[in-house]
Amino acid sequence: MHTGILVFVVATACAVNGSVFLDHDYQRTPLGDAIDKASMKLLNEAYKSASDKNVVSSPLGIMTLLALFGEGAGPQTKQQIDQYLGVSDKQESSGAFSDLSKKLAEEDPSYLTVANKIYVSNKYTLADHFAGVARTYKSEVETINFGNREAAAATINHWADEKTKGHIKDAVKADALDSNTAAGLFNVIFFQGHWHVPFNKNNTVDKDFHIDNNTTVKKPTMHLLQSLFYTENKELGAKMVELPYKEAGFRMVVVLPDEIDGLPKVLEKAAETGLLTDVFNLAPHNAKVDLDLPKFEVKNRLELKELLPKVGVSKMFKEGAPGIVKDDTVIVSEAFQEAFIKVDEEGATAGAFTGYIAIRKSKNSRIPPPFIFKVDHPFLYLILYQDKILFAGTSTH
Repeated sequence: MHTGILVFVVATACAVNGSVFLDHDYQRTPLGDAIDKASMKLLNEAYKSASDKNVVSSPLGIMTLLALFGEGAGPQTKQQIDQYLGVSDKQESSGAFSDLSKKLAEEDPSYLTVANKIYVSNKYTLADHFAGVARTYKSEVETINFGNREAAAATINHWADEKTKGHIKDAVKADALDSNTAAGLFNVIFFQGHWHVPFNKNNTVDKDFHIDNNTTVKKPTMHLLQSLFYTENKELGAKMVELPYKEAGFRMVVVLPDEIDGLPKVLEKAAETGLLTDVFNLAPHNAKVDLDLPKFEVKNRLELKELLPKVGVSKMFKEGAPGIVKDDTVIVSEAFQEAFIKVDEEGATAGAFTGYIAIRKSKNSRIPPPFIFKVDHPFLYLILYQDKILFAGTSTH
């Protein structure tokens, strides 16, 4: 049995004072659209599969490593990966995600860390082509003895812990590794931004949150009265507000269903069409937005071996990949993502850890009253860099 691990970890955001909008001249790209649709499909399936409907995911890390894995995969797996990633040309897929990895890696490390790493068994060597592609992803390569399972897991977990500044610990268990493990593919994205529009902690009070039409709880709810970008879509059945970060290009978009029980329908529609069109319809509201937003914290583990087939990627768990290591083939026997997000007055903290184990084979003339945007029932949220979704999740209770 030969195995390979893929890991992805996401990140944190914190808030500081500020009141002037950052540059909002975002450009919509084919890659952004592809990530949007793939992200919404995955989030919808994760939500439907979860017993706890508070879900957080970071599809970009999964997609980045799918594109990389596809460079060494079998033909049927490549086709499924390309289809899920929304591209018709494999070179376009890998090139687009490697270029994005390089671009993100060039951001200021004080708020964004992007890193790719491949651990290779001391019994194997990466295939030449795959090693070359890995370099375009700025991926480090390190030899490791997977036969010493405890030590190997500790090494991987230390790397993830360090890259996420302590937010992801012990995601890889020793019993997931053995002497047959051939290689591990890892991706970390760690974002620690600062709210451009501040929340005042003194204004946070407990307010009603309607879990469903019959259940109401009290949640610590933040308040903000500010000019914000806003849009609504009656066909989607939701309205949106944008909270920008101080770091240029980063923003959170809160998507609030019109109905208390409307989140499942909104997710289904978003899985069909994506949300990027609505994101690009965001514009300054003609009045200040009177925003109530509950603090929330979510941590979960997504079993990607169950979720990926639901979005059309199943062959990687069955078909041998001949181009990952020399003189052998591998298949992915396990895939997971461990993720978290925490949103409070200081910002949003989000993290995820994904693993694959492969085995062989206009303005008014007068000032209008504030517009009420009360997030008091289940909603979904996005964190974007320009037009690329980094994180997506739901908050329901």
